[in-house]
Amino acid sequence: HFVRDPQTRFRLALACGNIEAAMESAFSLEQQQGLDGKARDVWGELGSEALRQGNHQVVEMSYQRKKDFDRLSFLYMLTGDSEKLRKMLKISNMRNDIMGRYHNALLLGDAAERVAVLEASGNLPLAYISANLHGLVDVAERIKVAIETQEGSVEGLMDKVPVGTKKGGRLLQPPTPIIRGGNWPTLEIKKTTLEDLS
Repeated sequence: HFVRDPQTRFRLALACGNIEAAMESAFSLEQQQGLDGKARDVWGELGSEALRQGNHQVVEMSYQRKKDFDRLSFLYMLTGDSEKLRKMLKISNMRNDIMGRYHNALLLGDAAERVAVLEASGNLPLAYISANLHGLVDVAERIKVAIETQEGSVEGLMDKVPVGTKKGGRLLQPPTPIIRGGNWPTLEIKKTTLEDLS
């Protein structure tokens, strides 16, 4: 109540575990400094504390402000928000981020998108193997033609993959989240001021 400096208020709010006060201070620090390195660090610290407390809505906002796309995708996968995860796939596509695209396609369990990413990155043999394993016959044929036009061969590629054994390839599906609702449950704490204590 007595501290006016946003940086000090932010540190005190984090130390007390008061996410709302820390968020207000983070907004005022962002307005003062702009979104440079220091302000990004503040959002990172706020996101870490909110994650520790189970407030994933504040974590989401912190990751968005920090532009931490990998962690944001992982958060959406954990919370079961496949719609937002699909948006992250579009964002990584617009940013021409091949690894981000593959990462999001993997988290979504989207085999066709994974094959498309492998093909776009020039990994045609791996794209061919992946398309064959996932039953994408038309795509596998198209990739086979592309490999052969580059004077390559697909002979022996599928021999390298042990199919039908315990070591064989399987379609990876994202895990089913336990809680899909709001923030994780917490206990309500009654707020007091110095006047209440006297």
